[in-house]
Amino acid sequence: MFKIASLIEKIKQFGQDRRGNVLVMTGLAIVPLMGVVGVSVDYSRATNVRQALTSAIDAASLMAARDAQKLSDADLKKRIDGWIRDNLPPEAKSDFTGATVTIDRTARTIQIVANANVPTTIARVLGTQYMPVASNTQSTWGTNKIELALALDNTGSMSWDGKMTALKAASKSLLKIMKDAAIDPDQIKISIVPFNTQVRLARSFKDAEWIRYGMTRKVNCDWNGQNCTTETMTKTKWATTAQGCIADRDMNYDTTDAGTYSASAQQYPAFWCSQSTLAEIMPLTSDWAALEQRIDSMTPVGNTNVTIGAVWGWATLSPVAPLTEAKPATEPRLKKYMILLTDGDNTQNRFTSNGNDIDARTRLACANAKAAGINLYTIRVIDGDEALLKGCASDPSMYYNVQNAAQLDPIFKAIASEISAVRLTQ
Repeated sequence: MFKIASLIEKIKQFGQDRRGNVLVMTGLAIVPLMGVVGVSVDYSRATNVRQALTSAIDAASLMAARDAQKLSDADLKKRIDGWIRDNLPPEAKSDFTGATVTIDRTARTIQIVANANVPTTIARVLGTQYMPVASNTQSTWGTNKIELALALDNTGSMSWDGKMTALKAASKSLLKIMKDAAIDPDQIKISIVPFNTQVRLARSFKDAEWIRYGMTRKVNCDWNGQNCTTETMTKTKWATTAQGCIADRDMNYDTTDAGTYSASAQQYPAFWCSQSTLAEIMPLTSDWAALEQRIDSMTPVGNTNVTIGAVWGWATLSPVAPLTEAKPATEPRLKKYMILLTDGDNTQNRFTSNGNDIDARTRLACANAKAAGINLYTIRVIDGDEALLKGCASDPSMYYNVQNAAQLDPIFKAIASEISAVRLTQ
């Protein structure tokens, strides 16, 4: 039987019950929670679009650098816009709103700032219709300023297995690539350092303060090496009959570049040429015909002293005496490189015929040149100390082990292309 008192009691209990508030509070909280989730989803989409935009403008920047010399500013900007759109994935094309392109033909730079608006989805409930994203990049066309030293083994063993013939052809291929890459007359300069146990200089240097005269040698000895006459090197002899050769400096200057030259130990010793046919050093120049002629004049003769090749390669890249054609390392966008090539083990320097001792001097010379900011490639042609040359290279990828002389041409071309390549600068 239904009782009025019982009904009144149930109504009181309903009024006191608070459990339904949880549902109400959850309903109120779900709106901002959905907004947070929506923002996270939209942020992730915007991040993906920005990454796609960055890849697209990097690709467009490199293509623009390639064609900058052929197109007007207006045409280049139009092409850049098209390249960016072509490189964007389908889902990002509609978000791309355009690019601002700044072309500086003096500095040879192209700067691209690209923008996109990514439509929001769930985040729209918070009033955000789009999420703007942007990316920028800069490239250069042509090449950086380049100074490159070719320190090339001209020892007798280079006459074997067609090595010297292949070296001359490969060197000319490199010269052609570098010549074609140069936009300004002095943008790329190259030096050539033929070496065996010595190097040979133009005798017009005879009055240079950094040359030391007074070295001696024994001559006119009898059959058992006795009763010799002592001959002294003079400036006149060096510039005439001695034919301009230079030996290693005193230790420890033999592995370094330059000096004050006030002390004789820092000066470069004038000496008699062991082989008068050794080609002369050609300091840095952009005279491509003269460089080819110097390559043609190289003759394989004599023993091996890799140290002196490395040191004089470095000397041609240094702006101070003995050779002063190079620019300071602080020159904007200047890169300095050396290719050090040999086909044999160290066998003789001014002090010793102990190969291990000479190797130690070579390692020091390479380390000092790299510390001076020179990017050093090394090439072993069939024979030579692999560990020494690999250690001399600035990076293991910059060491080449040539098993056949025919490999020299593609390797020189690859190095030349790498040095002269267009790269992104930012």
